[in-house]
Amino acid sequence: MKFQTKIILLTIFFLLSVVNIFAEAPTWFANVVKQRRAGVKEKTAPEFIEELWNTISSICNKYQMDPVFITTVIAIESNFTNVQGAGGVLGMMQIHPLTAKSIAKLLNLEVPEDWNQLLTDYKLNITYGTAYLSYLYKKSGSLFSALESYNNGKNKTTYAQTVMKQYEYYRGLHEKELQSKQNVANKQQNDTQISNNQTSAWVQSWQVPDSSCIYSPVDTD
Repeated sequence: MKFQTKIILLTIFFLLSVVNIFAEAPTWFANVVKQRRAGVKEKTAPEFIEELWNTISSICNKYQMDPVFITTVIAIESNFTNVQGAGGVLGMMQIHPLTAKSIAKLLNLEVPEDWNQLLTDYKLNITYGTAYLSYLYKKSGSLFSALESYNNGKNKTTYAQTVMKQYEYYRGLHEKELQSKQNVANKQQNDTQISNNQTSAWVQSWQVPDSSCIYSPVDTD
């Protein structure tokens, strides 16, 4: 049974390796977050990057939005910082408390105890921003139109153009990295299969000795 145990362990190792490869924050994302935050004199811990990516991914999964798209909006809006903008907009996705109240009623979102949490709680902020963009996108059928409505200012078309251009660039980086990770996963799978095959071949080549060749004492009686 030892060879079966070895095959199982090798397979588990491969699966865990693949999960780790695809679960961690993409390198391009980490670089963008660090560069953007450094531009506004903010330091960035590795744990923050992982937590932020996981937050964006899980929220986007819930509201059926591309995490790369939401990442782009956050990059343009706030450089991944909890900042207060002109006109009282708050947080990473620059949401005004009055808009947030309307979104909460419209989409039946959980209401915070204090709307100023939109500034300090980026998970809450990203939830509201993503839910709203998802609603606008489903309503219009166009990411561009959704961005215009989301901005809703005199420069809304320029804003939408800027976000879409940056989104296209980030999307290219993301797809390139995904392909690279897939290549690594495929190689690991091939290496695991080769190791399993070698183990099986060794077991099959091992033969129990012929009983006729086993020494038996001679009966002298």
